Amino acid sequence: MSTELTLQEFYRRRERTVGGLKKYGLALLFLAPFLIGFIVFFIYPLFYGIYISFTNFNLSKPGETKMVGFQWYAILFNRNYVIKGTKFSPFFDSYWKAFIHTIIFVVIMVPIAIIVPLALAILINLKPPGYKIFRCLVYMPAIVPLACSGAIFVMLFNPAAASGILATLFPGSFFDNIKFFQDSVWFSFKVGPINVPIVYAWIPIFFMCFWGGWGGNFIIFSAGLENVPKSLYEASSVDGCNRWNKILHVTLPNIKGQLVLCTFTTIIGYMGLYGQNYTLIGGGPYMDKLLISAPAYGETSTLIYFIQAIVDGSNTTMQAKFYGLASAASIIYAILVGILTGIQQFLSRDKKSGTIISERYSKWIRVVQ
Repeated sequence: MSTELTLQEFYRRRERTVGGLKKYGLALLFLAPFLIGFIVFFIYPLFYGIYISFTNFNLSKPGETKMVGFQWYAILFNRNYVIKGTKFSPFFDSYWKAFIHTIIFVVIMVPIAIIVPLALAILINLKPPGYKIFRCLVYMPAIVPLACSGAIFVMLFNPAAASGILATLFPGSFFDNIKFFQDSVWFSFKVGPINVPIVYAWIPIFFMCFWGGWGGNFIIFSAGLENVPKSLYEASSVDGCNRWNKILHVTLPNIKGQLVLCTFTTIIGYMGLYGQNYTLIGGGPYMDKLLISAPAYGETSTLIYFIQAIVDGSNTTMQAKFYGLASAASIIYAILVGILTGIQQFLSRDKKSGTIISERYSKWIRVVQ
């Protein structure tokens, strides 16, 4: 009798296993290419980068790798840190200057990159005459390659002597008097021991990012607006809402998902600013000669620019490739992006209303009656 029960249990387990394979096997088969790529190109590099940030890893001498603890992190957070008689304060100053540049640019650029495409999408969603043409024109800059965009904005903001279009069209104006791609300081300020001059080169960088970046958000907002129920607009019109109240109380709540998505991708995109300042001015101008031994010491450098300059050994008299320092800066960058996106997700989360809605409804009923 006991043997019969054991066989029954065996067959039950076998049926569960076969059933599970039939049920989930096909899904795992289709997910396998993504999972393999995710593990090979994300998970493994992530943990290997963390490991490198604690070592003296050198690509040309991989067999001599040794653990150095938090040495590279100390360089980024301690201005007076010394390694074998070498003071790394230029690296500290260069890193935090790039950090400040990045944060200022994100704070200014992200709201504009959300509000302007949203306003354009709302206007075009009204479907005025020729709206399809305007929709194409708004999105068109997004398909222009970065190098071509850089060439366009260099020609726009060059001085008149270099056939700059804006300086030639408006002689004696702001565009003619400012040397955007040279040592022209707009204003400056100090953060602790670090002097941060803001140069006029940030203006063409800003307009290039704005011009080339609004198309993606515009398309997402346009798609979201198409799905807002028209009955809600009709009901709000019956209740006497004006156009602004319709946008505030009908449109925005119904495209909350698109707003969260665009804010998330825009923050990540501009935190990784690199191509625009590299294409326009190569991270320069290079004004602070005290930082010449540090990577990415230019006045338009950013966090990604700093990391890239360490890896390729450019923009520094040392011509050394500190892979551990680059890894440490990358890990800090990833943590910063995670914190910012976490704050954004927390602020945009769906909040539980509790009894607020029922209380407001009861109050409304009493007023009506």
